[in-house]
Amino acid sequence: MNPHTNCIKTGKRQIGVGPRKPMRILVTAGPTREFIDPVRFISNLSTGNMGYALAKVAQKRAHRVILISGPVSPNPPKDIRIICVVTANDMFKVVKRQFKNTDCLIMSAAVCNFRLKKVQKHKIKKSGKRKLSLIRNPDILSWAGKNKAKRLIVGFCMETDKLIERAKQKLKTKNIDIIVANRAGRHNLAFGSGPTKVSILDKNGSAEKIGPENKEKIAQILLDKIEALWYK
Repeated sequence: MNPHTNCIKTGKRQIGVGPRKPMRILVTAGPTREFIDPVRFISNLSTGNMGYALAKVAQKRAHRVILISGPVSPNPPKDIRIICVVTANDMFKVVKRQFKNTDCLIMSAAVCNFRLKKVQKHKIKKSGKRKLSLIRNPDILSWAGKNKAKRLIVGFCMETDKLIERAKQKLKTKNIDIIVANRAGRHNLAFGSGPTKVSILDKNGSAEKIGPENKEKIAQILLDKIEALWYK
């Protein structure tokens, strides 16, 4: 089932950000998949472009980056350690393993909220009716917020309505430092490689609307805010 078996790549790490000590940044990207049977799964439209852009920008600034990636099509960034995963539980295990050596976790992955209670061993035939029984996946961002200590935690929030209201609520209830809010819908291409609009809110009450901008530019602005909080 796992198309990413043994997909672990360790690249060269640059040292030094001028006089500042480089941050250890853990980025999650892309979707997760929750299998129904050996050939079908539940997932979402995430392409991983935002997370990959964040990893590339952080690496260019000489931070030490690990990228945890769900199944995506973008080319892997050069000279960055990538750990490929498939399911939400896969991602959670890797985040927990890497968290102790992390200064900043950026959870840009679109993690499936639910998984199948039981994955069928054989392909389900189309004859007859089927009911899928779902159970909740672990909330990785909430876990990180509860165990953050002195780390910075950055989350993402996608909504179809009440975007800023729900982003502020998520920022508080999950005990995170920054949240990037974007709206799903026909008029804002949150998925894919094109320009998009976002709002970046932080724990100090500041909010900034950005866009339409490409994801690399958004990544640069977000890294500026992360560095401002970390090096203040």
